[in-house]
Amino acid sequence: MSQQFKYDVFLSHSSKDKKTVGELAERLQADGVRVWFDEWIIQPGDPIGIQINRGLEKSRVLVLAISANASESDWVTFEHQSILFNDPTNKTRRFIPLRLDDSEIQISLRQFDR
Repeated sequence: MSQQFKYDVFLSHSSKDKKTVGELAERLQADGVRVWFDEWIIQPGDPIGIQINRGLEKSRVLVLAISANASESDWVTFEHQSILFNDPTNKTRRFIPLRLDDSEIQISLRQFDR
């Protein structure tokens, strides 16, 4: 059965990297990519965890903005682990790492640093 996705990309990032990732979101959207970007989707009072789960389920791929900030974020960890739990070797290619800096990559993500 073919799954219909509302979003092409879910942008996972630390709030400390929001400016950089926001610029990426705008560029992707301008190119016709349907983007799940927390600032555009989550409204005040929304249950954050539920909104994130919905976004992950409705997104074709998760782009993980890897940075020193991201490695310290529980939400970022939750987001990429949610995708990789069902596909730990990323055979379906639903996980795309994007390095924002040269910080050390978490051991669980090193296999994707190519």
